[in-house]
Amino acid sequence: MELENSRVLASITVGEYKEMLSQMLDEKVTPKEAPHVMGHGIKCIMEHFGVSKTTAQGLKDGCLKDAVMQNGRKILVDLTLAEKLYDMRRYYKSQQRYGNWEED
Repeated sequence: MELENSRVLASITVGEYKEMLSQMLDEKVTPKEAPHVMGHGIKCIMEHFGVSKTTAQGLKDGCLKDAVMQNGRKILVDLTLAEKLYDMRRYYKSQQRYGNWEED
């Protein structure tokens, strides 16, 4: 539906308004989220981040806690979220290391 640019907005009907909005919303492209990559176990964390078993256990219990689901002995890791959490950890550690805070 095309409306003339000179037409007064108050003179359109509700039906015309709904049709115009639906066309605008249909044209709007929504970005799709990347699918989450999942992995199983400490070995998955070890291989993905290239760390030892002890370090992988520490990461699982520490910064990757929100990306790990554990039920008994079964561990499921959301590697997409784990990457983001690990990168945030590295960023904050680098901020502390290089002294990017005020000292008295």
